[in-house]
Amino acid sequence: MLPKITFIVPTLNAEKDLPRCLTSIRKQNYPQRLIEIIIADGGSTDKTKHIAKTYGARILNNTKIYQEYGKTLASKIAKGSLLFYMDADNVLSSTSFVSSVVDVYRKHPEVMGFLPQTIPAPDSNPINRYLGYLFTDPFTWFAYKNSANPADFHKKYTPLYSSPAYELYRFPKHQIPLFGLAQGVSTNKKFTRGTYDYADDILSGIKLIRKGGIVAYVPNATLYHYHIKNYRQFIRKYTWRVQNNLLQAIRDTGLVSRLSYLSRAQKLRIILFIPYALSVVFPLIDAVRLSFRFKDRVMLYHAIISYTLVWIIIIARIRTLICPTPDIDHYR
Repeated sequence: MLPKITFIVPTLNAEKDLPRCLTSIRKQNYPQRLIEIIIADGGSTDKTKHIAKTYGARILNNTKIYQEYGKTLASKIAKGSLLFYMDADNVLSSTSFVSSVVDVYRKHPEVMGFLPQTIPAPDSNPINRYLGYLFTDPFTWFAYKNSANPADFHKKYTPLYSSPAYELYRFPKHQIPLFGLAQGVSTNKKFTRGTYDYADDILSGIKLIRKGGIVAYVPNATLYHYHIKNYRQFIRKYTWRVQNNLLQAIRDTGLVSRLSYLSRAQKLRIILFIPYALSVVFPLIDAVRLSFRFKDRVMLYHAIISYTLVWIIIIARIRTLICPTPDIDHYR
């Protein structure tokens, strides 16, 4: 018997992105009567909630505004056996996304986490496509290396099982990969998210792994992430992220809150990112290498984005030293 599943989507004034996201869910070849959608809304003042209702979504008021709180609240009332964590700017790239994950779940009900593959949207801008191939930003990619993109996990970890359809992993607690409950990642309902101490999507993933949970990588479950619209937005978005990371204006979020779970090599690479990015030469070498790997010249943006991000980090650090308690707004 096919299980009921739940999509959890946190929102805040997401009227421009939400229709595309929800349409991709409603186009799945999985029985729609078995798909529940919960919108955890942080107080939208646009048409977000109206749009959600037209897709038959259940709306949950997230009074704490931030995404991870909304996900936690929604996970407590979800009726599905599998909980899919989506963002409004995510789009399932095929109608078989859900079926691909459910097939693995039915064969291995003991699996706690299911990791899809983010791919670049063909209609998005070059910077967004570059980030889609990389699976993350260049700083995180540099720190995690072969444990950043799930397509590379087999280079660092030995799978419990491997086939073209899926791979199963039980990751060592001292070498945890980049695994967060977002971007289409799903979890077994048996896994419970934390509250304040797991307000970060990756901290929730760390909790799952440290409890010994098995994670399935499902490469055929692909989705698009319309993360960045242009270069200016990249600067704004990552300036906000870095400042919050350093100041912990939103407690228990960002890399600072996860440092104790990183390996020595990962911590060292965090420090080395600054000379790496400032050198320009090494990012250029990686940009060429990545361009050949993915067969797309957008990967040449790696040098530019790395250089931009390192200066965002440096400037943000200087600002926090001068003004340790600046006002950080709710960025979306």
